Amino acid sequence: MAVVGMGISNTALARYLLKRGAKLTCFDRKGPSELGPVFREFGSQVAWSLGEDYLGDLPSYKWIFLTPGMRKDDPAIKAARSGGAFVSTEIDLFLHLCRAPVAGITGSSGKTTTVSMTGAILRESFPPDRVFVGGNIGQVLLEKADEIPPDARVVLELSSFQLQLTHKSPHVAAVLNVSPNHLDVHESFQEYVASKKNILRYQTERDWAVLNADDPAVARFAGACRGRVSWFGLFEDRQNKGRKPEQDSPGAVLRDDTLFLRTDSGAEFPVLKSSELPLPGRHNVFDALAAMAISSLMGAGINAMRRALCDFKGLEHRIEFVAEVEGVHYYNDSIATSPDRTLACLDALRGPLVLILGGYDKGLPYNELARKVVTRGIHCVILGEAAPKIRKALIDAGGAHLTHTETDFERAVRAAAEMAKPGYSVVLSPACASYDMFSNFEERGRRFKEIVALIGKEKAG
Repeated sequence: MAVVGMGISNTALARYLLKRGAKLTCFDRKGPSELGPVFREFGSQVAWSLGEDYLGDLPSYKWIFLTPGMRKDDPAIKAARSGGAFVSTEIDLFLHLCRAPVAGITGSSGKTTTVSMTGAILRESFPPDRVFVGGNIGQVLLEKADEIPPDARVVLELSSFQLQLTHKSPHVAAVLNVSPNHLDVHESFQEYVASKKNILRYQTERDWAVLNADDPAVARFAGACRGRVSWFGLFEDRQNKGRKPEQDSPGAVLRDDTLFLRTDSGAEFPVLKSSELPLPGRHNVFDALAAMAISSLMGAGINAMRRALCDFKGLEHRIEFVAEVEGVHYYNDSIATSPDRTLACLDALRGPLVLILGGYDKGLPYNELARKVVTRGIHCVILGEAAPKIRKALIDAGGAHLTHTETDFERAVRAAAEMAKPGYSVVLSPACASYDMFSNFEERGRRFKEIVALIGKEKAG
């Protein structure tokens, strides 16, 4: 067997397979010193193929497990598949092994928050040690697959990369939204959408799909569902200026600023007011509606939903309030690695803003974001690999006077702080990935908070 890419998930996969007697070759572009503890852990237990030409022998393997974010159109991978190789991932193996009901959640944005909300609701409904949350968030669950009992509940965050090679669907499969993302790894937007849709492909008539009624691309997925469909959203049909035909199906709906759970019979039960949700922004209301629909299908009750959602304080790096310094509020939204995430942040935060934009370019357009920035008169500090592209979009939208460019992250944060007046908010919501300056968005967000803390100390001193 070949394990390609020795990141967190494939390291857990290699451990799992070795314990069951598999003979492995581990492939990675990095060398032994770069792999460090991973190379030392497995040592001579596995064969190694490392360095620049590490995929050279891959086509000779019949069982291949890829790291999720790897391009599937690599010539070595295509050659292996042409030769009859079975190509899969760690998460696909887990879905086949897990004996408990699984809810899988995907979407271009909101996955982590919805998964966390769903997990919190289920922990209010079942013994906490019977609820497992994983996938693209938290721990890798594969090593626990044999220990998870059939009466447990499992919630997985699933990325397009993970779904692209799955051959089994979750019992409850939720699609939150679909917008252009990860076009630096996917061949096209069509491939990206197909990867998201793959979450439904292997469902049976006993399974459930949970779909966003207000996202046209997601709503069209209903035609591919073998099982039943549960809907969440506002159920607005803007073309016909009325409610959609899905309005009487089970799911969750926002009406009169109240989040309702709806049953098979069409009866609606109020869960909480949108004002009772501690998180700002319409997108978080949608995430809560999705979590209600998903957890209901997993056996949760209304009282558990209310308790969990009223107590849900949000997650780090997601419009996270950092500090107030001399009347200026600082927010860390480093999770915003695409323009639609930044747009959601701007909708959530009112009042005057200074926005920090830029980073690694994933091949996404910034035109809509630029128009929103100019309409609201938001001053922007831009930096990173994508800076020229963002700057052009802002200039084309008439925002040349709102644009300031920096080449260093700390200087960008300090420049934004200097622009902000009392009553303003400085927001790190980059609309880009972090890989040109940081290893991940978490590192970027933590660095932002460190710089804000320094600014606070300097102002106080």
